[in-house]
Amino acid sequence: MISRTPDQRRHYDARLKWELDENTRIQTAFEEGELFGKIRMLQNLLSLPQSTDDALRSRSRTELQAQLRKRMS
Repeated sequence: MISRTPDQRRHYDARLKWELDENTRIQTAFEEGELFGKIRMLQNLLSLPQSTDDALRSRSRTELQAQLRKRMS
């Protein structure tokens, strides 16, 4: 975009930042849902109690992925 005025440039930059932030938020939510789904499927297969969303969100992504790898091996 060729900015005609500094105000137009600020508006463009703000919109671009919002779009990038929104895309990141959506991607993170998708990945979180995918990870939660894998954990719940494994819990179901192993006849373990299902974890709640709050219980899963209280743990870090790294910790959840390690738990998943541990259970799968």
